[in-house]
Amino acid sequence: MSAECQLDRIFEERTARRLAEATRRVATIMSELRGAGVDARVIGSLARGDFRAHSDIDILVRTPVDPALRLKVERIAANALRDAGIPYDLIYASDLTPSELAEFGNDLVEAPGLRQA
Repeated sequence: MSAECQLDRIFEERTARRLAEATRRVATIMSELRGAGVDARVIGSLARGDFRAHSDIDILVRTPVDPALRLKVERIAANALRDAGIPYDLIYASDLTPSELAEFGNDLVEAPGLRQA
């Protein structure tokens, strides 16, 4: 096996492990958000199915949040992703302009295997 093929195999295995870890942790986040009454959707590469080794997790929080609820959402995500080594973005619909929200809306897809909050 050539060195290039070995590197490709290692990279593919690492990507698969990272995807499995991201999916498992996002399932926890979405469950906890749902329990807190927060409407959220996974967007971006994880939702589209093209999550890679260096991808991050993007979650669109659609529920209007006051400072206390925002803190709760932040803690849920931080706790679930602690030590995962996977960056994440929490995007709050209430912080977006209508055009920005429409742009993110284009990125909303049904995430296979991920339950929405």
